[in-house]
Amino acid sequence: MLGPLLLWVRRNSRKALALALAPGLVALAFDSAVSHWAGKDFDNRLQAVPVVYGVIGFILLTAVCIPKSRTVFAWTARFVGGAGVLVGAVGTYIHAAAFLKELGGDYSAANLEGALSVAPPLLAPLSFVGVGALLVLLPSAKLLLRLRVGVAPAVEGAGAALHHLGTEQERERAVRKSA
Repeated sequence: MLGPLLLWVRRNSRKALALALAPGLVALAFDSAVSHWAGKDFDNRLQAVPVVYGVIGFILLTAVCIPKSRTVFAWTARFVGGAGVLVGAVGTYIHAAAFLKELGGDYSAANLEGALSVAPPLLAPLSFVGVGALLVLLPSAKLLLRLRVGVAPAVEGAGAALHHLGTEQERERAVRKSA
């Protein structure tokens, strides 16, 4: 039952990693929605941007992993990733500006503690930058991915762990095929 799935993961490692990252976008969207709106007024429409990005990014990434087109997958992953980097960078700027406004030029320990507890979380938007950067890099041919799914057969003797991989040329051929 798991055999066909594992075979698909071996042959489509980049899409498999994208499918593993996609729920993270929904989790970031949910976390943003809770932190922006739970018990608060909806006074700033920009707070909806990370929520909308997370949901749309999840839908797009999931949808492009189904067809066999590598080009569509690559460009969509780069687009969703670039948008994530932009959302995270702008969000970090907005959060930092609110933090500095809350400080009001007083950098004492007590004021820093107060500003950290009242201002929006300073580094939280960087999570969008991290996921976005991974998605931008994922389709790159220069990125070497080696996913080993499943269990290797046991072989006794010295070098047994690498025995099943064959010669260096066979290993490199296998890596190029999986990329």
